[in-house]
Amino acid sequence: MPVDWSIAGEIIELEGVGKAQINPADAQRQAETARVILERLLMQPGVLLADEVGMGKTYVAMAVVASVIASTRRTHCPVVVMVPAGLRQKWQRDWEQFKTHCVRNHALDWVRDEYAHSPTEFFKLLDDRADRRTHLVFITTGCFSRGLNDPWVKLAMIRLARGMTKLSDTQKRRLYRWAADLVRQFSNYRLTEEVTRRLMHSDVLDWKRILVAENILAEENDDPIPDRLARDTHRIDWTALCTILRELPGWRPESVKPSLRKQVRRRFSDACHNAYKQWLDLVRWRSPLLILDEAHHAKNDSTRLAQLFRQGSEDDVALLKDKFDRMLFLTATPFQLGHQELIRVLRSFVAVRWSSKDAPAGSREEFRATMIKLEQALDRNRLAGRRFDRNWGRLRAHMLGSPAQEGDEEKQVLQWWSRVEAVQTDAWEQEIVQAYQDCSATKEHAEKLLKPWLIRHNRLPLLPGTAAIPRRNVLVGKAIGNSCAGDPRQVVEGLPIHERALLPFLITARAQGQLTQSANTRAFFAEGLASSYEAFHHTRDGRSTTKDFDDGLTAKTEASSWLVPTQWYEEQIARLIPSHEAPRELRMAHPKILATVQRAVDLWLAGEKVLVFCFYIQTARALAEHLREEVNQRIINIAGEKLGLDARRQSPEVQSWLARIVRRLSDVESPFNREILSLLGAAMDKPNYAILRGYREQLLGVLMAYFRSPAFVARYLPLNDPLVRDALGERETRRNIIAGGIDALRHAILEEKDSSNQTYLGRIGQFLDFASELAERAERRLALKEHEESDESENPLLEYLNAVSIYSKPRRLDYADDDSVEDETDDGSYRVMPLVRMVYGETKTVIRDRLMLAFNSPLFPEILVSSSVMGEGVDLHRFCRHIIHHDLCWNPSTLEQRTGRLDRVRCKAEVCSRSIEVYEPFLAGSADEKMFRVLRDRERWFQVVMGQKFEFDEATSEAIACRLPLPSELARTLTFSLSCWSDRPYAPGARHPDEGVER
Repeated sequence: MPVDWSIAGEIIELEGVGKAQINPADAQRQAETARVILERLLMQPGVLLADEVGMGKTYVAMAVVASVIASTRRTHCPVVVMVPAGLRQKWQRDWEQFKTHCVRNHALDWVRDEYAHSPTEFFKLLDDRADRRTHLVFITTGCFSRGLNDPWVKLAMIRLARGMTKLSDTQKRRLYRWAADLVRQFSNYRLTEEVTRRLMHSDVLDWKRILVAENILAEENDDPIPDRLARDTHRIDWTALCTILRELPGWRPESVKPSLRKQVRRRFSDACHNAYKQWLDLVRWRSPLLILDEAHHAKNDSTRLAQLFRQGSEDDVALLKDKFDRMLFLTATPFQLGHQELIRVLRSFVAVRWSSKDAPAGSREEFRATMIKLEQALDRNRLAGRRFDRNWGRLRAHMLGSPAQEGDEEKQVLQWWSRVEAVQTDAWEQEIVQAYQDCSATKEHAEKLLKPWLIRHNRLPLLPGTAAIPRRNVLVGKAIGNSCAGDPRQVVEGLPIHERALLPFLITARAQGQLTQSANTRAFFAEGLASSYEAFHHTRDGRSTTKDFDDGLTAKTEASSWLVPTQWYEEQIARLIPSHEAPRELRMAHPKILATVQRAVDLWLAGEKVLVFCFYIQTARALAEHLREEVNQRIINIAGEKLGLDARRQSPEVQSWLARIVRRLSDVESPFNREILSLLGAAMDKPNYAILRGYREQLLGVLMAYFRSPAFVARYLPLNDPLVRDALGERETRRNIIAGGIDALRHAILEEKDSSNQTYLGRIGQFLDFASELAERAERRLALKEHEESDESENPLLEYLNAVSIYSKPRRLDYADDDSVEDETDDGSYRVMPLVRMVYGETKTVIRDRLMLAFNSPLFPEILVSSSVMGEGVDLHRFCRHIIHHDLCWNPSTLEQRTGRLDRVRCKAEVCSRSIEVYEPFLAGSADEKMFRVLRDRERWFQVVMGQKFEFDEATSEAIACRLPLPSELARTLTFSLSCWSDRPYAPGARHPDEGVER
């Protein structure tokens, strides 16, 4: 009998209740996807939702969760959401936002949700009375893999084991002495021997009453022991623990030798963990639905996550077998998995409850047979795709016919293909056409079998509500230096290397050429040199520590036979390029570093925020240093030019001018300060921001800081107007002069537009909209948890404002990078704001989270340099639409994940109807260009041949880089179509979402 679930359309409004939160088309797609998932779950055990990054999979899942909770309310069994530890808080925040903005009339206010850190906490939630029971439980993917650390459960195990053996009076006294030490409650002196004796003679389910009476627990505390532990005691083998209890030493723990005490503790701990594992395997419980995010982490049978669902052997029992009625898995990268890995993820659905009245159709055996058929179909498609890939790799430009014009390569390849598909003139042409036909036929068959189990939507090529504006504008190679670049048929050329810097790159190319003759070698130093001079030096010192994450590509650095010549090349290169200690100007002359810095600074001057990604830690540090210095210098240059001063020779005078103006704007008695407060106050006094009244002072504080910064003064105020300069003088009081200065200030705030066609006041409005959402979430959280003590971290708006405020404090140039310095003195010196910030793997989590929140505001920092640590699971899209991939990657999905930080539902690009600008610079004729060409080739084949193995040694990458790219039109015919929602047809002339620039 199938489950009786349906979409709760009468209460769910994914577009937003009262006020639209997302584009209507996105909301319709999400609602239809949720409906289809619930429909499929009626009869089948699970579904894998695999929409592209940033398309709102979380909200689709929450619509499913809300519908299931509403349908199963009377069963008192919770829905479980299992997510990676780093995403747990985000999921809980998103659930609060979902209830606030996507549920009509507070219809889900009765739903209680909790986080369970461990299995013990989870089972305690299940033990609550029906009227207090949690409806939605969040756990991490490591929850059921955690060991036993709860002292009360350990003590209960002593009590339950004691009930299975006979102890003498002497052994009982030893047990009372040792119990607190064994469970690591020795420091809790209220757990005395007498209390322990009472507990050992009482039912474990009655312990709370005793512990409250002894003032060890409070009345509001949860029961210390899960009911299920007491129920299942007879099914657990207590032999090992009973033996330890009988053999406890006669002396008190503090009196025995430390080595003996440690040994007794270790034996006890091992016995407890053994009993605990038995209990987790045996305990009975039920949940209607499991949501598993980042499900691709369950692709390998050997992982702990996979073993929760799938048996490693016939003797194993999956821990979560027969616990869930249905499962919904989420991933953004289904085709990064090999087809066998994808099948293993889908096979996890075998763990659902097949013996209940709500079981899916068929049986476990039939499901396994279905997966075998699907695996065979995918296997045939993969083999056909690989044959077509190999044959395509033999195609060369001279085989196309007449030489292609610039930018016409793909067109010429398509013309060649049309001819060959119609008439083959030799055996190879017959072979490649047959391979294509086989790939197409096997794709159709596999797609039919896969479609019930996997749903995937790709983004539309145009921004919502527009007829011709592409969602992304990808600018590759030297296009990073062209401010007007945007032609979708752009000719691809790399950044030129100036002849003064050319020799090191020529030597590197020579070394790479030699390495191509040796199997499985990779010139890491060449990749480092293409990134930055600093990265090259560090690739020589420590090859495995230069990148901030493992790119997953296997290759030796050099074969032993080539070790000496490669070292010689590296030594020559090291002598030719600037060293670590070289002046900054020389190090910044690196051709790609220079291009990235210039583009980022130019975008910043145009009022834009910029996100820069790189792999090498040293490159990240170098970029942050160069950007910080260049931005500060631009501020001085712009202000100097407006003031009529030579910024090079009169920098102190320019800084003095800026410091005086900033003080004037900061002076609470100043008419300019009052005017800024008036403008901001008028914006905040709008009725739709009434919820922010309690945060008014904090909001004004962080917003005012922006307008009192040298960056704002230099960029937006007309300091070249003598009247404005006079008005901003510290002692100026003439009303007519002051009025001119105020007009200039108002114009800068109200009318000056950035390159996204937004005024700063408009951006403040978006900031206040977001703040209102956070405030509503905080109010709901407070209303639902009035019985709990106030906790600032429970207020998302305060958390947001605290993060932003850290970067709203002016600091001396010497402390520009130190956010911990508290310098409130006003000695008239020049101060700067933290315009540029860097985050990488060693950045503390609290700082990383703070930077994420602050960058996702219209305030500081305005340029963020990040390693791959910010490449997944974070939102940086609300006020930024420019991303620079300074370092490319062999794997196209990695690049897509990074871009997905900005390309999300409700991103800035959608708000201002301007494309997301994606820069992919590479150096012409270098290892950089080879990586780009490999990336270009693989992104077309990525969804044609599932789960490609990325082993790019020098020989392999050289071969791939020489290939002609598969035309996007041809690639689309071989790509799986797994959508359950058809929006609107593509606008004439629009680029398809899978279509890149002309390569």
